[in-house]
Parts: sequence; structure tokens; C-alpha cells
Amino acid sequence: MTWSYSCQRRGASSGVSSIIDRYLIREIALTLLAITLALLAMVLSHRLANYLSRAASGLLARDSILPLIGLQAIHFLVVLIPLAFLLSIMLTLGRLYRDHEMTALAACGYGPLSVYRAVLLLAAPLALASGVLSFVVVPATMELRFEILAKARQEAEISMFAPGTFREVLNGRHVIYVGALDERELRDVFIRSREPDGAISITTGERGRQNLDEDGARHIVLDHGYRYRGTPGRSDYEILRFERATLRVETAPPPQDWQHRETLPTRQLLGSSEPRHVAELQMRLNGPVQVLIIALWAPLLARAQPREGRYGRIVAAALIYAIYFNLVGVGESWLSHGTVDAALGLWWVHGLFLLFGAGLLLHHYAGDWNRRLFRRASRRTKPA
Repeated sequence: MTWSYSCQRRGASSGVSSIIDRYLIREIALTLLAITLALLAMVLSHRLANYLSRAASGLLARDSILPLIGLQAIHFLVVLIPLAFLLSIMLTLGRLYRDHEMTALAACGYGPLSVYRAVLLLAAPLALASGVLSFVVVPATMELRFEILAKARQEAEISMFAPGTFREVLNGRHVIYVGALDERELRDVFIRSREPDGAISITTGERGRQNLDEDGARHIVLDHGYRYRGTPGRSDYEILRFERATLRVETAPPPQDWQHRETLPTRQLLGSSEPRHVAELQMRLNGPVQVLIIALWAPLLARAQPREGRYGRIVAAALIYAIYFNLVGVGESWLSHGTVDAALGLWWVHGLFLLFGAGLLLHHYAGDWNRRLFRRASRRTKPA
């Protein structure tokens, strides 16, 4: 869009300002939507590959992959909204500055400060939507996600071994063959294992079953079988007959204590003084606060010069956000372990970037004000 209207006086009318506001909001919002979808596709593709790998290893039921991806998208959406909002401002306003459209708008009284009106009109509902997702939607979806994961894991216990096929587990450490499957009971089980010392063991059993221990690691319990152990190339094999043997075929999953707090309702977090609950509450507040703080300094950072490179400021903005994101992670870790007080929480991180925005504001507009004063003083002192 190219501005072709002229201004008869300094200062755009309210009607023109409203048109420009709507134009900027539309352009930033469309760019925001495109960037959000692109970022979401990238992170979900990585998550999809992880789920497919686990399903192929028999650790996850295949029918649960699509519901898990959908629920994961809502969680990632809260994380990606601030970054997408920053990039959308940088791309939209940066293009306007490079194409001299902002210069034309400034000539009609729609200066850089007026841009904040359009940015904030978009940032306010975006922060509200991010808050609703963080405080209401994500806890409910995370609880549903954990339930689906638990159910998928239980279903995978049955479907992990298909009768008549060989399957590798623990990165090929074990090769397992099951002759028949009767509900939860395995029959005619053959297991070939690589020992840490290089030896090979073969375990057979007439029947068996899968079992999860207290740590969540999966085992196969065999009844009435034999175990042969030895080193290839040597004849000193050990033969052991057993009535019952247990073989671990899957390591325990990592501790998931941090995940349980994500399912807690916000009202429960508000009344808790436990450091992990305080950290979770402030992390839910992090997204909306980031959107509002980004709305302060992103328009200033997007003020590109006419001959300036297209992507230099975008890279700089991404690096600044990376610092912001990592500092939030550090603050959340400190808060979870009680290193910092709950009153300080993550506010020190937001305060740093609020000061950064205020510094940019003073740098840009104090310089503009000084230049205007200098020009006025020069005109007054110019000889007639």
C-alpha cells in the first residue's frame, strides 16, 4: 500500500488516523498469524518425529499421536506468541520505514509515537488471549495430555510385541521374539541380549508378561525357561534353567514432577507459597507480560533507515528475545529452587527489558526533540 494523499495542515485528522491504525493493525496481525503458524509447524514437526519414534519403538500407541500433537500445539502457542508478535512488528514496520511510507505518514502528523496506538490496540487483546490460554486452557489441556500419554503407554504395553516378529529394544541391546500373544500373556518368548562385557545371552521362556516397576521401567517376566550366556568364538557357555526370570527391556522415564504443576488450576496456585507453584504461576503470567513489554521496544527497534539491510534489525531483535527467553528460564529455575524470593520472582527480568525499552524511547525521542530545538534555534538566529 502506498500513501498518495496530501495534508493541508500539520497533523492528520482523526479519520485518517483511524484508517492508518486499522491498516497497521491488519498488516501486523496478518504477519503475526503467518509467523505463528510457521513457528508452530516447525516445533510440532519435531514433536511429531519424537512421537513417531516412540510409537515405532512400541513405547506409545499410534492412535494417540494426533490428539497429543493437537494438545501440544496449544501449549506451544503460549510460548510462541511473544516471539511471533516481535517478529511481526519488526517485519511490518521495518518494511514501512524502508519504503519511506513512515516518512509520508510523519509528514501528515502520524509520527512514530502514533504507531504505538496501533501496536497497543493489537497488543492488549493479544496479551488477554495469551493470559486466557496460560491460566485456563493450558492447565486443562495438559491434564488431558498426561491422561492420554498414560493410556497410550498402557496400550503400548500390549501392542509392543507383535506375534511372529522380531523387535529391537533399548537401541538394539535386546532382540525379542514372541510366538503368540494371549491377551496380556506372552507365549514362546525368545530374547537375545548384548551384555556390557561383550557377552551374548539368549533367554527363552514358555510364557511371560510385561510389567512396570515403581520407577516406570518396563520388564518382561518369564516363566519356565532357559538362559544361555557366553562370548562368541568361545565354547564356555553357561546354561541356566529357571522357574522365573525378570529382564528389563526399557529404561525408566525421567522424573515428571515438574509436569504435574502444569495441570494445577490457577486458583490453587494463587493460594500456595511452595516455590514450584509460585514459579508456575509467574510462568503463566510471563506470556502476557512479555507481549506488553515487547510492544514498548519493538516499534523503536524496527525504525530502519532507508538504505539499511532488510534482516539486520530482525536478527538483532531475535537475539534480544533469546536473551529475554533464557533469562526467564534462569529466573524460573531460581524461583523453583527457592533461590530468589517470591516477591522478586521473574519481575527482575521483565524490569530489565522494561528499562531497555525506556532507554530506547529516550534515545530516539530525546534525540528527535533536541534536533527540533536546534533547528528552531537556528531559524531564529539566521540573519534577515
